[in-house]
Amino acid sequence: MSRKSWIAFGAATIVAIGIGVVQSTHSIADSPVIAQRRALMKEMGKQMGIINDFLQKGTGTAADATAAANLIQADSTKIPGLFPQGTSLNDNVGETGAKPDIWANFEDFKQHAEHLGALATATAAAIPLGENTASADAFANMGKDGCGACHQTYRQKLN
Repeated sequence: MSRKSWIAFGAATIVAIGIGVVQSTHSIADSPVIAQRRALMKEMGKQMGIINDFLQKGTGTAADATAAANLIQADSTKIPGLFPQGTSLNDNVGETGAKPDIWANFEDFKQHAEHLGALATATAAAIPLGENTASADAFANMGKDGCGACHQTYRQKLN
């Protein structure tokens, strides 16, 4: 091989290795999982707002609030799948507050999601009964013991 060929080969090899390193270190960051889970959490927050507005302000309908609680229940089943290994705040994968403790205690994390689902189901069942105290208590439990308990344990507050 001529000297020119060796230089071209060396440059091509360096470029290929560089591309491989960039792709391997950014594959998770470039995947939509972080954006998907942030969107899911934002959507659940919106549904919590619908329920809160119904219970506190009397806006919307019982059917709207019940549908919101049912959507939170359905969304709770998606949570564990949106937290694949390697997507914690220590993994440099984008803006996330997911603590590494999630994967150290993944069964407990999944139980938190299941508990949120059960509390959302209880909230959805209470709202149509028209008893504001029971509905408000179920909703408060969902917020504190469902969302809040998981966030307190597994989420680092973002700035």
